[in-house]
Amino acid sequence: MKAVGLITEYNPLHNGHLYHLKQAEKSTEADIAIVIMSGNWVQRGLPAIADKWQRAQAAIDAGADLVFELPFYYAAQAGDIFADGAVRLLADLQAASIVCGSEHADTDFIDLAKQAPATDGDMTFDVKNQTYASNFAAALQAKTGFQLENANDILAFSYAKAILKQKLQGRLQLLTIPRVAAGYHDDVLNNGRIASATAIRKALADEQDISAFTPMKNLKYTDYEEKLFELLKYRLSTDGLGQIRSVYQVNEGMEFLIKQAIEKNPLNFAEFIAMIKSKRYTFARLHRVLVYILLNIKVDQMNLAMQNPYHRLLAFTQAGRAYLHEKKKQFQLPIISHVDQKIANKSLNIDYKAGLVYDQIMGIKDAQDIKRTPIQA
Repeated sequence: MKAVGLITEYNPLHNGHLYHLKQAEKSTEADIAIVIMSGNWVQRGLPAIADKWQRAQAAIDAGADLVFELPFYYAAQAGDIFADGAVRLLADLQAASIVCGSEHADTDFIDLAKQAPATDGDMTFDVKNQTYASNFAAALQAKTGFQLENANDILAFSYAKAILKQKLQGRLQLLTIPRVAAGYHDDVLNNGRIASATAIRKALADEQDISAFTPMKNLKYTDYEEKLFELLKYRLSTDGLGQIRSVYQVNEGMEFLIKQAIEKNPLNFAEFIAMIKSKRYTFARLHRVLVYILLNIKVDQMNLAMQNPYHRLLAFTQAGRAYLHEKKKQFQLPIISHVDQKIANKSLNIDYKAGLVYDQIMGIKDAQDIKRTPIQA
């Protein structure tokens, strides 16, 4: 059996994702589709609009055969680590290809990525009032002429770099399809049936009807910022500078900036973020760092987790089950389908903790991990 892999967040799953899934299966003639999906926290360091089980069910309903959770330590990360982790999981699951959307689908991203190392150490990286991503894009454009600025292009480029880094070229093919109808950052619903996840979330918050744009039912908007800020204020008020400094990705004196901001008693999360925002740090990076602080994830804990990945199975079809049975001897990483307290505290330590905090913020009473079994279709 041949599998195609999709790397997703489904925040929420919408009609554009349905198109992506169908085109992926069609273009690769795959027998099954494997979805690697961010869990309860997405790449931008924010809680997903619906929990991972709701979104896994939506993926299976849409035609996926296997849905695995992209662990928090890969999911809530900058693009390179996000991509590297997802590609690693799909390669171990013996996917033959990855299909992703792109604003420039005719670009050979593997070839583009081969030129990326030549940009390392470029003088533009010395521009200290710009983010690393901006400096890198400028250096890449100077080298190749390609302007890497669109969200899906950036992810496709990151997947290509991961494939090269892991020496998977020839074994794992990267295919891109054009993003249609709506841009990644479009924040309003259009007159068609495809809208961005950003626009759908905004419309949901504004109590607009989104049924024409997503097959997911019973979606509701939860204003998470107040609860998130309450928990974060407690952590930042009680932890000293040394404790904050020991958290993953807190560097360059960021702990002083954060501590000073919280001591000014900001009224809400938005005001707090505005106090620490600068050209050097994107909102996404700041959100991720704050979640790391909230979860108290130390550098060694995160590094150890990334060195010991696993496949957390969330949902499967009968075809997916048959694929796992056929390929299981080829997998190097363990598949976790049932979670007890021992596994939660050991293998799933970071994800388990992230799930508990997600539940508090989103007001969810059902357990995310303990005793939950994969969805069967």
